[in-house]
Amino acid sequence: MFGKKNLKEDPQKNSPIHEQAEETKTSRKPMKIKFPTIKFGFLRNVVSIIDGRFLTSEAITRNLSFIFLLIFLAGAYIANNYSIQSKVRKIETITKELKDLRDEHISIKSDLMFRTKKSEVANQLKDKGIKEATKPPYKIFIKKEDVK
Repeated sequence: MFGKKNLKEDPQKNSPIHEQAEETKTSRKPMKIKFPTIKFGFLRNVVSIIDGRFLTSEAITRNLSFIFLLIFLAGAYIANNYSIQSKVRKIETITKELKDLRDEHISIKSDLMFRTKKSEVANQLKDKGIKEATKPPYKIFIKKEDVK
């Protein structure tokens, strides 16, 4: 189509190359993305959520403060649930520790009662040379006259 002469020339308005380039520049139109139209309501809603069109709807922008409130309440609910679970775990560990301490108290108390029995005390003092009295105790009477 074009000879060497046309290619070497400066591009001016009357050159065929320049005219062809202008036509392609002016013929470009912004591309509009066409989404498939879905007749089923549920599927249409799912597609609008996936592609993000639901965020620009008027109902969403009008109720944005309510949506933020719901998000805040959901976060507070999650934080409260986490706090309660940690407190329940702490209560369980304290309950187990209390049970162990109670068992230890009972065993120490029974050991003490066994060691303080009369026969056990006598056996422990036998090694030191102290014997149990064989005579029963008796009263000592003092007359009032002798006290003066």
